[in-house]
Amino acid sequence: MGDSPPPSDERAVAAVEEANSTVAAVEAYRFEMDMHVTASDGEQSRTVRVDGEGAVNVSTRRMQATTRTRGQTVKSYIDGYRAYQGCQDPWGGYAVENVSRSEPWATATPLHRQLLLFERSNVYWQGNETRDGNRTVLATASPSAETIESLIDRRQAGGMDLNRGSLENATARLWLDPETNRPVQSELDIEISQRGATATATITVQYTDYDEPTSVSIPQGVYKDPYELGCPGAS
Repeated sequence: MGDSPPPSDERAVAAVEEANSTVAAVEAYRFEMDMHVTASDGEQSRTVRVDGEGAVNVSTRRMQATTRTRGQTVKSYIDGYRAYQGCQDPWGGYAVENVSRSEPWATATPLHRQLLLFERSNVYWQGNETRDGNRTVLATASPSAETIESLIDRRQAGGMDLNRGSLENATARLWLDPETNRPVQSELDIEISQRGATATATITVQYTDYDEPTSVSIPQGVYKDPYELGCPGAS
């Protein structure tokens, strides 16, 4: 990445702090995710889209998510401090990994990860903006490669791999409801360049149904003989 970003705006810092304080009390929410990745090597280019949705119950420490890309649907779950990633055909089954205990459990979920990204980045106030007919306030951030690498969740990002040395530019946006201080939508734009190839990715997540009744059910088959070293065939 280029020069260091300018210092944070005090108003944006205050907005992010208020959002963090509000979200700390949230017990459940739902989310929808959409990601577009376009890659080019100078001669050929291809675009991949990943979309999905999920639900989080912080009280029970459970999350479920469904993602779809290139004709395949993958389900993933978090149950306590174990995360289960569905493996694509022809293998099937689930890979399992531990969720870090060094941070609060909720930071394993999309909303709290996004707020952590803003906490660890320089942030800027962009004022009012209308989203879907509703007034929101917009804050932006200039996260570092290290921050993005530490927080991006590959379970919801189609296995996207970010090489720290290749990140050219990154911009994050966070739309907040000014009445509740709750996030409405987040967006992360990434530009990557390496060995003559370039890629751009936009990850958009919408957050809804705060503290609505949210039961996260996990099929018993998820726990049966999971792959301890990742899904077979995964890069």
